[in-house]
Amino acid sequence: MTMEKWFSLVGCVVDVIYMSKKGKFTKRRIRVLSVRDGYVRAFCIDSGAQRVFLAENVLAAELVSRNVS
Repeated sequence: MTMEKWFSLVGCVVDVIYMSKKGKFTKRRIRVLSVRDGYVRAFCIDSGAQRVFLAENVLAAELVSRNVS
């Protein structure tokens, strides 16, 4: 996914499949908080905590809901 696409998802809820630095695959539901320098800062709905994802390690992303504000 391009960085421009990530910018358009700020405030949205997105399901992602992510590969960690150690090669572990996870599926998470996140609310995108900000995008900067190749990183996506998000609130992980599954864990209830903020997380930072390296955008290039997001293997798939599907929009769940748009930001309503």
